[in-house]
Amino acid sequence: MPECPLCADSATALLYTQQRGPLAQREYYLCPTCALIHVPATFQLDSENEKRIYDLHRNNPNDVHYRQFLKRLFDPMCDRLPIGTCGLDFGSGPGPTLSLMFDEVGRPCTTYDIYYEHKPERLKRTYDFVTCTEVIEHVAAPLHVFHQLLDCLQPGGYLGIMTQRWTSVDRFAGWGYRNDPTHIAFFHESTFQYLATKFALELTIYPRDVVIFRKSQVAIGKERIA
Repeated sequence: MPECPLCADSATALLYTQQRGPLAQREYYLCPTCALIHVPATFQLDSENEKRIYDLHRNNPNDVHYRQFLKRLFDPMCDRLPIGTCGLDFGSGPGPTLSLMFDEVGRPCTTYDIYYEHKPERLKRTYDFVTCTEVIEHVAAPLHVFHQLLDCLQPGGYLGIMTQRWTSVDRFAGWGYRNDPTHIAFFHESTFQYLATKFALELTIYPRDVVIFRKSQVAIGKERIA
């Protein structure tokens, strides 16, 4: 069985195999330790085909409905962030919007995206907050990415993640979120609780698709963003 890409448990079990459609025969494995459901590498897209799908996204910072969608994370983050705090939007995509929303309310936010804003130097700085909206479900190595996100946070900083969570094994087969070919990692509330325990983080879980972590007050040795 494939090893869990989040906790490295080798006891993952086949949960579901897609029966029909363009993703027929795609397999999904459930980890008994961290409750992550993941798609093995055999069924993942290469970077060229993955980006081809992302290029079809039409996220527009002037789209009122898209902004309203992002407010599910934006509002509870702003409630925690004083004016002047600086952040990073990780995986900002082809139409960065959340970073602009933070800029507009006095919380400067830069961006990073492996395809559209690939500036690794921005991951070598630290920030008061980091956001990751509709990104973590796309990554093949979620533990590595989670380390990256935490490394970018100042002590006491906030990490906000938006991704739909799976709720029950019985409902997984009918869950439309799994049908996106770029979605390969699916988180449960228990998965985020596992991460909070592993990294000694404070965790707040919001309905459906938002969680916010707070990093402990431990010094780290990176350059803070100006």
